[in-house]
Amino acid sequence: MRLTSSDIGAWLVTCNPREFAEMLPRLRAGERVDGWCVRPTYRLDLIAPDQPALLLVSGPRGATPEPGIWMRGRMTGELDHGGHRPRAGLALALLDAPLPREVLRADPRTARMEVLRSAQTSNPSVVLPAEWAAIEGLLAGGVVGAPAGPGGSRRA
Repeated sequence: MRLTSSDIGAWLVTCNPREFAEMLPRLRAGERVDGWCVRPTYRLDLIAPDQPALLLVSGPRGATPEPGIWMRGRMTGELDHGGHRPRAGLALALLDAPLPREVLRADPRTARMEVLRSAQTSNPSVVLPAEWAAIEGLLAGGVVGAPAGPGGSRRA
């Protein structure tokens, strides 16, 4: 299915657990994720400033860190084509606690997310508007904490 801008509730990038475990101490110390390598596809033309964005740690059940959504923020709209792969600009902050992948799989509103259906999908994955609304509800409903950032804002 070829996406249009109306199909985008949020963008999602994935990170393997080993790489994220290496980043986690710096993130807990306040470092932010400001970009991520993405696959050069037509989807990059749909990225716009201030679109919501998420980072999901992948991996097998029982992996450490726990697979699930660990970061939330927005797309900056910047695309850097200078490297061997394009890099999409992000402004992501660590959540106080992750939203476990098993919670996403168990919730009928998020169980069919692209990243859950196709484990080997490339970055960025799309989160449909209804899925994004469900994730916002899970984040706001106390399933996980708000972003650990200035003011503790829950907005992406």
